[in-house]
Amino acid sequence: MNSAGYNSPILQIHHLAAAFPIYIRLGSRSIHPHLFFESLAYVIAFTTYLYLRRHFGDPVALPLRWATVAAAVAGAALGSKLLYWLEDPRATLQNVQNSTYLIGGKTIVGALIGGLITVEVMKRYIGLRTSTGDLYAIPLAIGIAVGRIGCFLTGLSDNTYGTRTTLPWGVNFGDGIHRHPTQLYEIIFLLVLIPMLYHCLKRIISRQSVMGSAASAKQSGADAESKDPYYRGGSGVQEVFPALDDRRLAPGFLPGDAFKLFMVSYMSFRILADFIKPYPRLFLGLGGIQWACMMILLYYSRAVRRSLSTPAKQTLKG
Repeated sequence: MNSAGYNSPILQIHHLAAAFPIYIRLGSRSIHPHLFFESLAYVIAFTTYLYLRRHFGDPVALPLRWATVAAAVAGAALGSKLLYWLEDPRATLQNVQNSTYLIGGKTIVGALIGGLITVEVMKRYIGLRTSTGDLYAIPLAIGIAVGRIGCFLTGLSDNTYGTRTTLPWGVNFGDGIHRHPTQLYEIIFLLVLIPMLYHCLKRIISRQSVMGSAASAKQSGADAESKDPYYRGGSGVQEVFPALDDRRLAPGFLPGDAFKLFMVSYMSFRILADFIKPYPRLFLGLGGIQWACMMILLYYSRAVRRSLSTPAKQTLKG
């Protein structure tokens, strides 16, 4: 969501539907599409998070959860600005005294990276070792998809449009040029990704449930053996749940993998999608956002290698 502010509509004479921004009318009021859908995205994302938390449970205690949420929000706000400024260093230097330019812009990639960094720092500070991101993956995907509707309806002033295209679905945002509707491409990508994230989250919860049952059985066996020296029921985890051998327990679906899947998928998409956006190229033909995405893929490279090396037969039994 790059935005330099909510500009006045670009009026078109030949085609009314090409007049951007397309305002949202609620009764007698007209609301800017970026403001409307960004606000709606926050509401829907938070509601989705609460639903998933109730449905799947949360391995993180509530006070610690809200501490990480606060860290994520602060980091996202800072990261979205920093990467926006670095996206086009020349324009930033030219507008270093232009408060409208400095305050108005932001990037989703920067927000995700900033949130990731501050949460990891917070977790290290409070000594939290449990993965906290899985419940965020689907809300983030849904929120970004909803927000991109506002980006599309805002048009040129949002600065998220694509380059010129001759494809039949090219959109004239008001300057007479048919462009790739990259905002719609992103919405479609996220709608395809969301079911994959849900499947991954379900598998993670199933794995945690089996591990929890095994731990309870192990503790029960240990308690029985301590009370009866002649008890021979077996208290080892592998004796109670043989399928829990780590070599056979779907190592591709560990806690944290839903969030990693979201981050790796989204960053990979942005690297490709930004090739058809008119952003300045900083080095080796890549823009600032693309380089930021590359760093995140490098950060998660170990998890990607683990996922790719997981044999298909390594799945949860039952």
